[in-house]
Amino acid sequence: MNNCLTVAESEAGENHPEIEAGGGHQSLAERFEEAVARCKDEAGCLDNLLWVELDEREKVSRLLAAMGFASKAQRFRDCHVTAVPVDCVSCGERYFSRYRCTLRYCEFCGPWHFSRLMEKYREPISRLIADQATQHGRTLAGLDFTIRAKDRMPDADEPRRLNELVRRWFELMMPGGVVWGCIFAVETGHELAIKHPGRRAGGWNLHVHVLYYGPYLDQAVGLGLWKELLSDSGGFRVKQCPGWRKNPERAVRRALIHHFGYIMKPAAVTGERIAALELLFWKTRRVHALEAFYSLPKSEKQIVNPRCPKCGHNLPINLRAWHRSERVSVVDLEAEGRRDWRVVRRELGRVLVLRGQAP
Repeated sequence: MNNCLTVAESEAGENHPEIEAGGGHQSLAERFEEAVARCKDEAGCLDNLLWVELDEREKVSRLLAAMGFASKAQRFRDCHVTAVPVDCVSCGERYFSRYRCTLRYCEFCGPWHFSRLMEKYREPISRLIADQATQHGRTLAGLDFTIRAKDRMPDADEPRRLNELVRRWFELMMPGGVVWGCIFAVETGHELAIKHPGRRAGGWNLHVHVLYYGPYLDQAVGLGLWKELLSDSGGFRVKQCPGWRKNPERAVRRALIHHFGYIMKPAAVTGERIAALELLFWKTRRVHALEAFYSLPKSEKQIVNPRCPKCGHNLPINLRAWHRSERVSVVDLEAEGRRDWRVVRRELGRVLVLRGQAP
């Protein structure tokens, strides 16, 4: 069957988000499946390519655009492969700075999100624990909340509902007048069945990872309360962080690395899954903090302007973002003899270290 006419007609209805619009009574999974089918037809009719021949990042961009997120699609497509040219006004060196889309499930921006969260939480949480007069009756632990797994993509309101249920659990579970705090994030399982080869949910099992500090928790009581809130079957587990009393800073750092693991590296490998995750968590906050962890003192950020790796002069770069018209292909910039200023900085730093000098 030739679907080229259908594809051409569908393009006129794009550029409007289909997440909250609802698409009648269709679920998010059903609308996404239709978008995948539409994009596969477009690849054959407009590009004369099979869908499997497209790069995974291009698949993500096309699927986001098909669901009405044209701006996100273009940002994702331009990330890391476009840049803004920049010249050092002091020594005349010619560089470029790569564009960063900041989408949460981008493989290039994930480490940036991870570093930002580690900087925000690691030291303040460690300091809060160390400043307590006594650790008697307290624990630093990882908590896991799970719900009944489904074999397809959840609807967009399910992660938000899970967030609210975890908040309610802590409201009912925690006694008054004690110091406690937690951070938590809703995640899905990995697309590949690495840890659980026999699973049936296809990795779409929503669950919540929590880093908790406060009074000891009774696992049986916590599980009973969680099932009561769910009105369904679910799981709850408490696992104390090893060695946290002797070295809180180390325990917090290791716990956060585990906690933010899927932020640094998305739990997906195919373009379809990455796009689905972006849509599922649209307008849903990724990381939440409660009680003492919500009111942590903010570390003072030292805003340091990028400097020329060779002469040390400030570079005229806006590290936040640039208009699309300012982005240039990295291939074209390299053809002009320009280099990524971050790469040059790392190379020069490595040379200094080998010489025994501070970078």
